[in-house]
Amino acid sequence: MLLPVQFDPQETATVDVPRHYLEDQKIARLFHNYVSNVSQCLRPLAEEHHTRCVKLLIELESENELVRGGIALAATCLLRSYEILSGDTDPNVHLRGAYSMASVPGLFATVTRTPLLEAGFWNYLREDITFSLFERCPLKMGLETSQPLLDLHSDQGHLNAITLVLGRIINDCFRDEADNLTWSNSFDSLCEWHQQLPAHMLPYSRQNSSTPFPTIWLLQPCHASALHYYLVGLLILAIFASEAEAKHLSYLSIFQHETLSKSDFLHHLALDICGIAFTAKTPSVLVNAFGPIGYCSCLNHRNLEKAVRHVHQDGLVVIEDIVPHKFLDALNKKMVDDAQTLLSQGEKTPFNYNRGNIQQDPPPVSEYFNPLIFANPIATQVTTAVLGPRPKWTFCSANSAMPVVLGAEPQRQPVHSDADFAHPNHPFALVVNVPLVTTTPENGSTEIWLGTHNQFGIEAQEGAHGERASGRIQEAHLAQQRQISPPTQPSLKKGSIVIRDLRLWHAGMPNTTDQTRVMLAMIHFAPWFRNRMRLEFSEDIRPILQRLETDGMLDLDVPVDWVSRDAALQRYLHRGFGNSYDFSQED
Repeated sequence: MLLPVQFDPQETATVDVPRHYLEDQKIARLFHNYVSNVSQCLRPLAEEHHTRCVKLLIELESENELVRGGIALAATCLLRSYEILSGDTDPNVHLRGAYSMASVPGLFATVTRTPLLEAGFWNYLREDITFSLFERCPLKMGLETSQPLLDLHSDQGHLNAITLVLGRIINDCFRDEADNLTWSNSFDSLCEWHQQLPAHMLPYSRQNSSTPFPTIWLLQPCHASALHYYLVGLLILAIFASEAEAKHLSYLSIFQHETLSKSDFLHHLALDICGIAFTAKTPSVLVNAFGPIGYCSCLNHRNLEKAVRHVHQDGLVVIEDIVPHKFLDALNKKMVDDAQTLLSQGEKTPFNYNRGNIQQDPPPVSEYFNPLIFANPIATQVTTAVLGPRPKWTFCSANSAMPVVLGAEPQRQPVHSDADFAHPNHPFALVVNVPLVTTTPENGSTEIWLGTHNQFGIEAQEGAHGERASGRIQEAHLAQQRQISPPTQPSLKKGSIVIRDLRLWHAGMPNTTDQTRVMLAMIHFAPWFRNRMRLEFSEDIRPILQRLETDGMLDLDVPVDWVSRDAALQRYLHRGFGNSYDFSQED
């Protein structure tokens, strides 16, 4: 953690800092602080020194020689090492504003500077980038006027150059949404860096592996870090890009991926970022990868707040571009074929209210079970924020809007709630819907009644629980609500995920196209809600869930009855209609 070698090629931290340690008692205290942590009996003394050192750093004037010579910046890095080792404080506390030696105005505007100051600047900037990627916020450092010397004749110089480019992209995009001019300038900066990159800094091998991440080999750790920053710069710009702009970005990718959509491009970038880190496995690369990997894995705090607010306020939120299309396409082809098989069962077909909508399970075998569809970390992040840690996933199915039969009258479902039983008046279950294709009013997108989830209980319903037509909303309540907030039938982009409160009023609508529209439905229950249901999966899915759990990427309680592959394939198309499932809880 302390000035990794790749950030300090002249090893100034190992030469200059010890010399100043012998010459300056203030720095001596920092080292005493750092070393004292090894012995628990000296911990109180170390804490006292830590507090005093922080105060000394805060009190330093910008013209102080300790600041101008880089010693204060090196001291900040030493304090960070102590904070990480002590384990009792946020390891990023210094980036929350406690010490800001690297952002002193004019500190890097002059040509004459010490090697220690140079090393400290780049180390601190990378720490600041890591923090900003985790928090989705601008850097503490303003880079508009900073013009550090860049030596593009060295590998370290290329790393420093892309570090500066990424820092400016973060500041531009995280302060406000990037406007066209800012986006274009950032795009040009990435193009220029990419064009100047020497061939020996590119990967010499990329192979698929048994893990979700590719194996990507580079010659040196600083090459891996440089590529990380370049890829995360592309990723940030892609998030703020239109589909057309994202297509232009795909031409800058280091690897030639088959990119069909913006979500596919984002997916490939995230996999490559993780693959570089886990292939190298060197401490400096892994430390430098924390920010890029963290940025790829979840919503930022502000967007999470928005998602939670809309779930509570409206009963529904849509998150776009988080499921790669190629995984959806393979599953959709299979489930459209399965829908025809279900229709051939005649009266035994699991219709939902009418023959235009059927209940069908996805095939519960490994080749169709992609975690980004069924256990998407962003969906789980939202359901966890609303329901509590480790929601319980006990339902996995789908509803399919079938094309209207020639000569038949298009039919819609009655407006209903899936919570057709006595239930709490606060969130206890969220449905995670994944449309396998772009969903529009033409192919039967669901009619929704926003805000009805927290206004009405079963007193507004008719039809007993378990009946095919249970949960229907009484006409008087519909008329009243229509005056307050009429229903809507939104379009949903392919690659989106919908999170809906189980209590929300909604209705399946007719599909007037000639293509079946499939939408998956997984239900996450609050950990305290005692739902009885269990999933039934093939044994070959078990290793996938175990790997997700081991890697800390599941964050769900998943009660499963494991069966053989043959049994799973024989039984999954023989389930009940939607209202035959019991979403209530034990007494």
